[in-house]
Amino acid sequence: MRVTKVFSNSAILEAIEQKRQISRASYNYHTKLTVLATATPVFHEDGSVKYVFNNVRDITALNRVQRSLRDKEALIQLQNQQLENMKMRLGISAVIATSKAFTEVVELAQRIAVFDGATVLILGESGTGKEIISELIVNNSPRKSAPFIQVNCGAIPENLVESELFGYEKGAFTGADNRGHQGLFEMANGGTIFLDEIGDLPLHMQVKLLRVLQQKQVMRVGGSHMIDLDVRVIAATNKNLEEMVQAGTFREDLYYRLNVVSLVIPPLRERKEDIVPLINHFLLVVNQKYHTQKSILYDTIDAFENYSWPGNVRELENIIENLVITTPGDIIKLENLPEKFRRSTGASEPISSGDEILPLKKTVEKAEYQAINRAIQQCGSVRKAAGALGVDPSTIVRKLQSYKEKTEETP
Repeated sequence: MRVTKVFSNSAILEAIEQKRQISRASYNYHTKLTVLATATPVFHEDGSVKYVFNNVRDITALNRVQRSLRDKEALIQLQNQQLENMKMRLGISAVIATSKAFTEVVELAQRIAVFDGATVLILGESGTGKEIISELIVNNSPRKSAPFIQVNCGAIPENLVESELFGYEKGAFTGADNRGHQGLFEMANGGTIFLDEIGDLPLHMQVKLLRVLQQKQVMRVGGSHMIDLDVRVIAATNKNLEEMVQAGTFREDLYYRLNVVSLVIPPLRERKEDIVPLINHFLLVVNQKYHTQKSILYDTIDAFENYSWPGNVRELENIIENLVITTPGDIIKLENLPEKFRRSTGASEPISSGDEILPLKKTVEKAEYQAINRAIQQCGSVRKAAGALGVDPSTIVRKLQSYKEKTEETP
């Protein structure tokens, strides 16, 4: 006779053998469920087993809940650790706010942090510190001990954006995890989600994000029920969303939904008072990292202050690390700086030298570059220089970047 095994183990057999109550989790091969079987023996007067009372309960759902709780606990622990790291980074020496322009941004961020239901839109060029400001808001908010999920919208492939943000149910699409997947909004529930590079979000996803923000609910891909959300949203972009709205590449209704409170971070070239404190801070950090004792000559600072900083604070941080690594000796001098900094001191190269005749296009480019440099030095900022030259600030930044790239390509 063929015996078909139903359960992975038998609580009844153990109860008979050991003559005591036995509880065992067991897998039912027929129903594909996990059950908890509790076998309680009833005895004859002589002590032999008369019969066994067996109570079987389906604990598949309970196991799923327990796994979910463990995952949630692990996530909260991870986020708490991230927040503790943030507190270290966001100390007095990390948020450099010497200039009036940036001090006002930091103070406003601290004020709006306590209004944890308000959506915040952070605007600024690449490298200005939008992520740091988002962390500052979270660290000063009532949600500081809750999950904080950071998302780069521009880094997620377009076909995966919805499933990453909102999650998916098992079998939702080919290749989907058979357990389903919790979306980033769900992971942030009770806390904060930071949507960086929001301007890169595809139009079809903008509609779905707007619905989530309005309804405060999310539905997983392939799902059939809504999941309630309590999430604060902080968005950031280096793009001009108003221009994108006019061009039809960003939804106007989503723009106004995100722009409840906006913070505009000024570029580094417009807050030059922060350059020296930032240099000192990054020098301290990099010297500790590489166990060095590098310092910068004071007259070298002029080159840093006269430079336009298209990459902003991130570029300054990278330059300091590069100089610490590449400079021989312990003193960083003007001669150790890249050529673009030496040009920014005002020692501009002549349009032509001697009897050399340059192509007209190159002559015009050099003349433009010298005129822009002089205007920036005299006016003190790109914005003011642009006004004096009668062009848009973005034009100046673009021309400086173009000239820099061309000179770096020239052998």
